[in-house]
Amino acid sequence: MRQNVKFKKVSKPAQVSDTGRTLWLATLGAMSLAQKQGEKAIDALVAEGTAFQNKAKKFSKTLNNDAKKFKANVEKKVDGLVSPIRARATKNVQEVESAVTERIGAVLGRFGVPSKGDVQELLTRVSELNREIKTGARKAARARA
Repeated sequence: MRQNVKFKKVSKPAQVSDTGRTLWLATLGAMSLAQKQGEKAIDALVAEGTAFQNKAKKFSKTLNNDAKKFKANVEKKVDGLVSPIRARATKNVQEVESAVTERIGAVLGRFGVPSKGDVQELLTRVSELNREIKTGARKAARARA
């Protein structure tokens, strides 16, 4: 909006004064418009920033949920693949342990080394004999008393 300025034929000082006044008013108007437009622009930028922040939060939550679902799905698939292999490996290890124990036991038996079962049986028998001796010692002590 430009104000049409018509100059009258007046003396130079009056013309300079009107032009200065017009220039001054135009400057004030420009400052006023800049201030109003600046406030609107800042408000628009703040609104846009807020909207973008909300979209980013929603996107982040969605991405996080998708990652959790993907992780759970991968863990389930890996467990499905690994469980049979683990079970088969455990079974094989037990079979090997059993076979090695039998063969080593047979070899040691040929050399006269007692087996674990033999040692356990012997320990049980020693414990029983200890109990019998203690019981007999108590009976003898009572008989003397």
